[in-house]
Amino acid sequence: MPRPFSLTIRSIEKDNPKTVMIILTIASILLGAWNLWFFFAQTSVYESSIFAKVDNYPEKIIPSFSGPGRTKKHKQNLITASFPIGMKNKIFQGQKGFFFPAKKQGDLSGAINVLVIKTIPNIEENTLLVNLKTIELINVPEQLQAGTQGLIKLEIANITPFKQVLNKLKKSQFNNLL
Repeated sequence: MPRPFSLTIRSIEKDNPKTVMIILTIASILLGAWNLWFFFAQTSVYESSIFAKVDNYPEKIIPSFSGPGRTKKHKQNLITASFPIGMKNKIFQGQKGFFFPAKKQGDLSGAINVLVIKTIPNIEENTLLVNLKTIELINVPEQLQAGTQGLIKLEIANITPFKQVLNKLKKSQFNNLL
């Protein structure tokens, strides 16, 4: 049975406009904060390597933090990684990144800080070989023995989320044309 119109009018009159205004104010503040983040925040864009492998263990003597005049040996691993050749202009000497050594096939462990020391274009294989070194000032974990494989991630850009969305839309429209 339909409700009489007078009951509907009474329920509308009972609504409190203060509650509605509070809800609208909170929603406006949240939407404004999200817009600020979306259009102005800088987020990192990372590129992953195709392949990465620890090459060798040159030892380096560094000062020890245990006391004055003391030194200890620090293993500074050299890592070779392979990236798509298109990354040639985005990867440069001194760029920081992360090495994720694989414990087992496909299982990545924690990140180790690395630094790009050299890039070598390999035109025959259409790849960019990148030499990196670890920059940890602690003993290198046992998992980083010569031959250890893993993945390198390098920060290649800082852009706003808005630009990331635009780039993805451009790529998807381009792919639809093909």
